[in-house]
Amino acid sequence: DALVAEFEKRAATPGSDQHSAQLALAGVYVQAGRKDDAATLLGKAIEKQPKDVQARLMRANLAESQNDHATARQDYEAALPLMKKGVEKERVLRALMVLAIEDKDFATAKKHHRALVSEAGGSLFVKKELAGELFNRGHYQKAEEEYRAIVQAAAGDNRALAPALRDLGKALAKQKKMDEALEVLKRARRVAGPQAGIRAEILALLTDVFREQGKLTELITILEEEGGRDFQRLSTIGGLYEETGQVDKALSTYRTALEVDRRNIDVRVRLVHLLQTAGQLEEAIKEYEALIKAAPHNADFVFELAETYIQRGERDKALKLVADLENRSSSEGDILASVADFYERIEEQDRAVKVLEKLAKLPQGDPQYLIDLGDRYFQQGDKAKAEATWKRIRSLVSNRAQASAILGEVYLDHDMPEESLEAFREAVKLDPKRSRYKKQLAVALERTAAAQRSSRFRYNEALKIWDELLAEAGDDQLLAREARTHIVSLWAILHQLDDKLAPLAARLAQTPPDLQAGRLLAEVQRRLHKLEDAEKTLRTVVKAAPGDESSLLALERILVMQRDLAGAIEVLKKLVEVEPKRARQYYQRMAQYAAELYRDDDAIEYAAKAVELSPNDAQGHYDLGKMYRRRQENDRAMAELRKAIAKNDRLFPAYFDLAELSLSAGKVEDADRLYRHVVRAARDEEFVMRAARLSMQINLGRGTLESLERELLPVALGNPQKSVYRRLLVELYGAMTFPLVNAARLGEPQVQKQAREKLATIGARAVKPLLDALGDKSPEQQRIAIEVLAYVNNRGAGPALFNYALSQADRERRVRAMVACGALRDPELVDRYEALLLPKGAGEIAPGDAVAVAAAWGVARMGDRRAEPLLRRLLDSSSPDIRALAAIGLGLSKNAKHAEALAALARSPEAGPMARAAA
Repeated sequence: DALVAEFEKRAATPGSDQHSAQLALAGVYVQAGRKDDAATLLGKAIEKQPKDVQARLMRANLAESQNDHATARQDYEAALPLMKKGVEKERVLRALMVLAIEDKDFATAKKHHRALVSEAGGSLFVKKELAGELFNRGHYQKAEEEYRAIVQAAAGDNRALAPALRDLGKALAKQKKMDEALEVLKRARRVAGPQAGIRAEILALLTDVFREQGKLTELITILEEEGGRDFQRLSTIGGLYEETGQVDKALSTYRTALEVDRRNIDVRVRLVHLLQTAGQLEEAIKEYEALIKAAPHNADFVFELAETYIQRGERDKALKLVADLENRSSSEGDILASVADFYERIEEQDRAVKVLEKLAKLPQGDPQYLIDLGDRYFQQGDKAKAEATWKRIRSLVSNRAQASAILGEVYLDHDMPEESLEAFREAVKLDPKRSRYKKQLAVALERTAAAQRSSRFRYNEALKIWDELLAEAGDDQLLAREARTHIVSLWAILHQLDDKLAPLAARLAQTPPDLQAGRLLAEVQRRLHKLEDAEKTLRTVVKAAPGDESSLLALERILVMQRDLAGAIEVLKKLVEVEPKRARQYYQRMAQYAAELYRDDDAIEYAAKAVELSPNDAQGHYDLGKMYRRRQENDRAMAELRKAIAKNDRLFPAYFDLAELSLSAGKVEDADRLYRHVVRAARDEEFVMRAARLSMQINLGRGTLESLERELLPVALGNPQKSVYRRLLVELYGAMTFPLVNAARLGEPQVQKQAREKLATIGARAVKPLLDALGDKSPEQQRIAIEVLAYVNNRGAGPALFNYALSQADRERRVRAMVACGALRDPELVDRYEALLLPKGAGEIAPGDAVAVAAAWGVARMGDRRAEPLLRRLLDSSSPDIRALAAIGLGLSKNAKHAEALAALARSPEAGPMARAAA
């Protein structure tokens, strides 16, 4: 206020500097939140000096910040002829271009862009700006037109042409012009040359486009035919093999890529995870070791491998691995702290303490390391060693008062009250002007008093400190409020509240009134639940000090506690006058109270005022939209919700409300688009899950689940660290395949055939997320993955399904996984079947082993010559079920050379009725 008054005085003083002072005052008004006053003052300054560029630019900037495009554009346009060539003129032209695009005035945007290009000397980079702004704002058709012009301008210069073609391809893909997008991106890749960065981007875009069209196999063929040892090509094709379930090819290609670039972390991580999924744990461990060599200071890889060793019972290897990390990171505090945490997690307490000792000795270390080390000693019962460690904080922290305060907090947390109070008193003595140390001492006295016989003495000492702080608070209302709260709390503990009423009331009644006593009196009355008295007291204080914000706020709270919301609104109106900087918050509270009183018109009026004060406040628009919705004014509600989203595209609750209103208005596509945006953009998994499931409901009813899958699949593949996308995708595959699975099981022959073809098509693109789901903690995710994989006929899933069937999972799911594995009829698994059904030196299979029976069924229906020797040997199995299935498998082979063995089995009484019947 003092600053505003000073500049108002200067601006009112006639003279040569008055105009500059007025502009400075306008800037001060903006900072103080008085934007209307700033706009009025700038308008007057422009009237007096219409050719002053600075005043026009200031008003244009202010109008732009308030979303007043018309005024902003008018002032920018007026300023342009007055400006010389330079960076500032380019900024104005750029602002005009953007404002025109936002107003969908594309012709004017293009005019300003041409002027901008001229100012920049024809720079190709500047030429791309209009296209980029159009693309970023969703005007893909207009962006396409601009990118085509840029492609034409870049002809002959491959370094400029490749990025231009890439951008044109992106614009085409956004419009679902996939065929042309493919041709453009293929051309971009041809002209890109050795620019590895741009080639990687183009390959990623190509993959997205081919995936969108369900033609990944075509892209694989194109990349295979190219040949060569280009790392980007190998990395991409390896990912495509993995995505389409060609595990062996993916493994081989990733290894070839790593021969080209041994230190590439991303590809090696993918290789490790793929080996784990395929059950090749020994190979996975080798690659983990190579990964650690490539990134020796990445602790996460070390801990992952160490946990794998521990799960395999190789604890010594795990400990050596982590110890090596500890040794090579001896000066890196963050890594050593992670090592200490890992040791604690696996109950290696002695090792954890030794690491903490290293941390504590690091030069310029964090006091927290000493605190943690002392805490370990304290937990082990060595209090003396703990104290000695904590005292080292004094030598580590240069500020002696701060060191004592830290030490006091440590002692307090470890139930050492005397030592804590001594340290806090020392901090106050060393820096008596620092209120923070006094507050810490007072709080410590309060916390430790209850357990002491001398509790009254400590409470009184704390009370004395808070009294001092209240006297010293001055204009610091937060400190004064905190001090009053503690003082009244201590009076309550000491049973002195009733005794304080009369003295405080007398001090308030004197002339002049003691307002601090009045505020304390109101707090005491509130504690004694004498709310009417508290209200009366605060009104007395406010009458004596009309601008006392803290007392007005306290009065508002008292009125709300009495449910006098109308009175609270009147107090808030006064607060708007007292503290205009916070007017928006006060109007929002008025709107809330008016809504609770069912005064909808007033609620909307107050909410609208809050939005006027801060037009870029997304939450304000959202709140106003919700109020309109309560009144069934859905069109207005939707308009406000759209403004909220435009101001803050991460205000996800607004998307849900707007989508619900869109559905009720019959705008199903708009609602689905909103839900899909939340799925792509939200970080909160609850928002993602909720939006995806609502989108699934919409698309299930419309029969368009595949369109949702095409959108969700690249998001899931591009964010492997966020399992929520994969889990949603698996749920989606469950919904998509459920009717097809039923048709494949129970339909007419022609219907079965069509269903199986559709399932195979889905399986070509779904196999990676489904295989990842086998390792999910959720049994439901595992169940869906197994059920779908049983019908998608993708042999790349075989090893993972086989490994799952031999895991410790639920028996029913393991059996189903083995059945799904058998459905693939993959002869490459014969050796695995043999190791399971004819284990060397492990005895016979139990007759009731359902997983083994399912495996025998898989071998029996394989229909491949390579399975027949195993089937012959299974005729001698101790399990009657397996003998029977072996006989059926040999019969299905239609190989006459097995007839004699089958006839012998049929004649053998010892074989059992089931096996003899099968033979």
